Amino acid sequence: MAEDLLENKNVRLDLFLFYIRLFKTRSLSTKYIRSKTIEISGKATKKPHKLIVIGDVLTIPKNDEIKILKVIDIPSKRGSFLDSLLFYEDLTLPTIQKVTNINNNKIKFSDRVGRPTKQERRKIDKLMGRD
Repeated sequence: MAEDLLENKNVRLDLFLFYIRLFKTRSLSTKYIRSKTIEISGKATKKPHKLIVIGDVLTIPKNDEIKILKVIDIPSKRGSFLDSLLFYEDLTLPTIQKVTNINNNKIKFSDRVGRPTKQERRKIDKLMGRD
């Protein structure tokens, strides 16, 4: 009977996301799950009490990208970041970042800002016809 309990390791979804440090608090994890649709092995859910087991694949939309995590082990408590990396495998596809040429996007402004110099004022007066 004790072996069955050890083999059936499962944990709530909100706790797992909190334990692996995807969220700072468990309540933030719960609110996020209720507001977004998270897939557990292909089945969509909005319930934080949903149980996950070893081998489940979580698809989590977060910050304009989709994180795909495979559950390797079930943590018993929240640990350090390095410890949390032992409990899941990140299957997220690497995104191709657009390389932009910063120099082409810059707008050329004048070197100085403020009141025009005397020479510039004379040119303005001449242009406006105020000799």
